[in-house]
Amino acid sequence: MFFANPDSTSASKLNQNGFTLIELLVVVSIILILIAIALPQFKEAQKKARNVQSKSYLRTIGQGLMSYKVDFNVFPPADGCAGPDPSPNQTCVGEGPAALGSWDGVPWVLADMGYVTDREYFYCPMMVGLYPDRKEKIRWAYNSSAIDTGFEQGGANNLERESGHLWLARCAWLPAFATFDPNSDLKYPLGDDLETGEKDVMENVLRINGTVETVNGLREYLQTVNGR
Repeated sequence: MFFANPDSTSASKLNQNGFTLIELLVVVSIILILIAIALPQFKEAQKKARNVQSKSYLRTIGQGLMSYKVDFNVFPPADGCAGPDPSPNQTCVGEGPAALGSWDGVPWVLADMGYVTDREYFYCPMMVGLYPDRKEKIRWAYNSSAIDTGFEQGGANNLERESGHLWLARCAWLPAFATFDPNSDLKYPLGDDLETGEKDVMENVLRINGTVETVNGLREYLQTVNGR
């Protein structure tokens, strides 16, 4: 009488019903190809979502600034030092709350006084995505030298008489070479200017008239410093 080996029978069934090594490799290869195709699309979708969020946050900041202006007849003074505490009319050289520490930031007083409900609105989501470990130095850059803050800062007062093209807040403002650390990796967060071909120059900007635009930040900075 012949008795089948239970182990050999189980192995035979496994070979009949399971995957061979080659089949597994083919499946894994297909999965890797699909991931390679989907990953760039996912990153692009994530970038677009952050851009939408960025513009939304900037509009919220604009509403807060305008509401403060209505109540006090001036815009709030900028915060000049990075960190969780308000620092109006202060300057911390190389340690500011915007442009990786090289510029003034939108003031915390807007949150402390209830004009903006959440401190997350004070950061450009695009910049946070680029520099998550330096969040205290990437608050929205604030145009404290060109707004009516009620102080003598060499800027334009009586904004109602000025062009609506003036900016109130924006993602970065300064190019890397104009920062306190010219060797920093600071870049504008919205990528390339498709019209000119310039790399990493685009950012979102809040204008004095309340509009939010995506612009070539480097070009606008150069035009400003050159007096054009």
